[in-house]
Amino acid sequence: MTAQLPGVPAGEAILSAARRFTAAHGRKLRVGEVEWRYVRLGEGPPVLWLTGGLRRAGLGYDFLGRLARRHTVVAPDYPPVKRFTDFDDGVTAILRAEGIVRCDVVGQSYGGLLAQAFLAAHPGWINRLVLSSSGPADYGRPWVPALSVATLAARVLPKRWSASLLLAGLTGLLPAGADPDGNWAAVLRYIVRHDLTRADMVSHFAVAADLARKQLVRPERFHQWQGDAAVLRAENDRTQDARDIPRLQRLLGRPVQTISMGRAGHTAALLEPERYVQWLEKALG
Repeated sequence: MTAQLPGVPAGEAILSAARRFTAAHGRKLRVGEVEWRYVRLGEGPPVLWLTGGLRRAGLGYDFLGRLARRHTVVAPDYPPVKRFTDFDDGVTAILRAEGIVRCDVVGQSYGGLLAQAFLAAHPGWINRLVLSSSGPADYGRPWVPALSVATLAARVLPKRWSASLLLAGLTGLLPAGADPDGNWAAVLRYIVRHDLTRADMVSHFAVAADLARKQLVRPERFHQWQGDAAVLRAENDRTQDARDIPRLQRLLGRPVQTISMGRAGHTAALLEPERYVQWLEKALG
């Protein structure tokens, strides 16, 4: 009788593929005291990909590889910095190291907040802004207390509590029925519990608080920008609101192209990589 081979734990195939992708395309760059890790692949018009709250670009290996068939793709991981200035310094240094002087920027979820702030800081560098499952980042000072409390909680609560809270929010973003084998849910659990550090969780809220405190994303910051904007939206994405597009148009001072992803949900980039790249290519023009 042939012995049964042990099954592969849920999510392990995804994590292994992400590690191989990062090993093949990963680069490192030290900027001051911070070590930045990022992937660079493909040829063609450059795209800066700013990933979401999981902070690890390599998890998007499938769609990033497809996007790189027609584009140069640069996608950083997020180190645990606490100010937007430090994020800005790192991404700026990466683009310069890669010889990129102008590019499109795509921000997914939390990355959309960072993309808007980066565009506001460098309007002459960005041709097109694409926000994917993300809304306007014009957080004013009234947001500062809530974000500061969240930062403090991430700093002082036991890490397992912070991880559980973050995981509850992220798991709820997977569309019903889209992960029948539980592979992506297992990946989320692993990344949040074992890969992200307390400093990562503090950084998540601290940078957002810094943006709000300094009001880095506001209409006058985009007056000099000559580019276009597009938004990828899903009907079943609870992080997006019908009022987002008018708000974003007022913020950016121009019309915003809207591209529907149907009911692909918040995590379309991970769960439907082929279709996602088709939507993204349309947004990029």
